[in-house]
Amino acid sequence: MFEKKEIWANNIAVIDIWSYRIKLANCNLKKDEIDIIWYSEKRQEQDIILNWEIIDLKLICENLKIAFQKVDPNNNIKKIIINSITLDVFLNSCRVSYQRKNKDEKIKKEEIFHIIREKEIECIEKAVKNIKAKTWYFKEDLKILSSNINHIFVDSMQVKDLIWKTWKNISISITNMFIPNNKYELIEEIWKILNKEIVTIIPDEYSITKLFDEQTDVVIINIWNSATSISIKKSDEVIWTTKINIWMNDLFRKIKEKKIIPTEKIIKEIEKNFLPEKEIFLDTFKECIIAWLQDVVDGKICPNKFFITGWWWKCSFIKNYFKNIDFAWNHIKIVKNIEFIEPDFTLSKNEIDKIWTDNINLLSMIFVAHKIFYDEKTIVKDMLEEVMMELE
Repeated sequence: MFEKKEIWANNIAVIDIWSYRIKLANCNLKKDEIDIIWYSEKRQEQDIILNWEIIDLKLICENLKIAFQKVDPNNNIKKIIINSITLDVFLNSCRVSYQRKNKDEKIKKEEIFHIIREKEIECIEKAVKNIKAKTWYFKEDLKILSSNINHIFVDSMQVKDLIWKTWKNISISITNMFIPNNKYELIEEIWKILNKEIVTIIPDEYSITKLFDEQTDVVIINIWNSATSISIKKSDEVIWTTKINIWMNDLFRKIKEKKIIPTEKIIKEIEKNFLPEKEIFLDTFKECIIAWLQDVVDGKICPNKFFITGWWWKCSFIKNYFKNIDFAWNHIKIVKNIEFIEPDFTLSKNEIDKIWTDNINLLSMIFVAHKIFYDEKTIVKDMLEEVMMELE
């Protein structure tokens, strides 16, 4: 994964795989432009992915081939970016400090490499310890998807790079992303079958945080039919992210327990009807989110800005319920009342309109893909790539 080379991208495929649907965008990424050439969706059989475990690898590959035929009939796309296709994604941001012995001597590349290597190992160890405390995974069970430097402070001043500067104290914020080895190997197997090259794997829990600027602190709740992910972003750091075991299909099942009713009818009437079922669902949903926030925030200030997305982000009954939650009673510190916000897209309306406008997961992946290819290069970022290649 950490192979250092020059990457350019024309007709790159950005792919969002969920249990019920594959969504694929054929994108032309240029330095100052994102062009969505074509978009397709392919519904999947209900038993192809169960509880986010891939049951039928062959059938997923067949579905992907069908989706590719719609957006790339001549098979020109060789490079792809994909989401993580697993509940077990771990993002951990870590701030580390370093004090130079000779602050008057200008720093050179060799010292930068030493600092980055030492501090990245420290961050990885902290992240692995945190993951082990919350799950059953050990260090040898995990694969690092990527490592990103969020920001650097030199003697309390924020800088982009370190080369040739004279300073004493450095503080670096690094985000590491992990998935289990067996999940990574399964994703690789899919693309070997399809004869494509994975440029990177981007968990949507991470990509969606990048739709907000660096100064925005936000709790992101991403509600879908078969999964709900929650992330907290403070400054440019993803504090922690998880998927909780409740989703909109749970509400649909409760409604259908009482009478036979088509899903399409439920969707049309969900805002005004089914009050008893919604009350039960929302109370359980609140308990899951409160328990997670208590654990992650751990007495610190929780952001008061919330972003609810997924198929149901326009549903006022969900937002109204959240506004009435007494977070203080639940031992969660929030300075102000909850404010629901929306991200600022850098894509033009013309590009967004080419695909399903509510498909924010795929849009955020496209946005991050562009940043991967064309974000400003620095010595520190290059050194981090070299460190990750060495650690691999």
